[in-house]
Amino acid sequence: MWNTLKHSFIAGIAVLSTYSGSALAAAYDTQRLDRMPDFTQTDPTLGLPNGGRMYCAPVAAANALVWLSEDRGFSRLLPVRGLSTTEKVASVARMLGSRDFMSTAPKGGTSHKKFLTGLERYIEKANYSATLRYRGRWPIPERFVDRQSAPNIDWIRDQFDDGAAVWLSIGFYQEGNLPGELKRIGGHFVTLAGYGVDASGSADRDVLILHDSDDGGGTEIQRHHLGFKELRRGKFVDYNDHPLGDVDGHLFVSRGYPLRSGLIAIIDSAISLEL
Repeated sequence: MWNTLKHSFIAGIAVLSTYSGSALAAAYDTQRLDRMPDFTQTDPTLGLPNGGRMYCAPVAAANALVWLSEDRGFSRLLPVRGLSTTEKVASVARMLGSRDFMSTAPKGGTSHKKFLTGLERYIEKANYSATLRYRGRWPIPERFVDRQSAPNIDWIRDQFDDGAAVWLSIGFYQEGNLPGELKRIGGHFVTLAGYGVDASGSADRDVLILHDSDDGGGTEIQRHHLGFKELRRGKFVDYNDHPLGDVDGHLFVSRGYPLRSGLIAIIDSAISLEL
């Protein structure tokens, strides 16, 4: 598990002190919190390949698909009947991670493209019609692209309010060789379970509430209430220090998500699924 994040290393990058979106969206939505499964990818009872260490994407997707099946009535999303929720999540996650769908790699995990194409294929095989929308900076098939830009909280909330399942891809970054540079060292898929309430129960419309498949919770629900700040005037770089684009408009997690010291967590992309 990561240790507490420290932001002081973000040299050369401007940070907006608060995120301020429009006031048009609902103030909060917590209806899914007790209905959305929250399984841990490394839970031995799931029996996932390689101990589930690279299965954050299939498990995050499976949590939402089980919710869509049991709470929203899309019953064909589950390949089996009459099993416990644990067995259902395990069955769906194993299928999603297979070569037929997301092709989750033993070491590399699941790419954004494979997450989308694999999920689309899974839903089509269940004989449902899906609308998958993507906002982020990674290249993916055009049919999924809502906008090739950093997702903002307003868009994420709007998708959630429309009844869609929503996932966030969180990238882990460290400072590059020069001030203002951020270098990605890993990433993680999580499921959005609500928004608008902080960890103390107080209203905060810019808080997103996550179910994280790597929080060590087993079958016990553990929620992360995330607050954000917005990055300005910096750039992303690859492992060879080649520029990959500006950080402008990207949101980083300012509170609520534990990280190893020296890392910053940024929302790389957001994906919504509407049936």
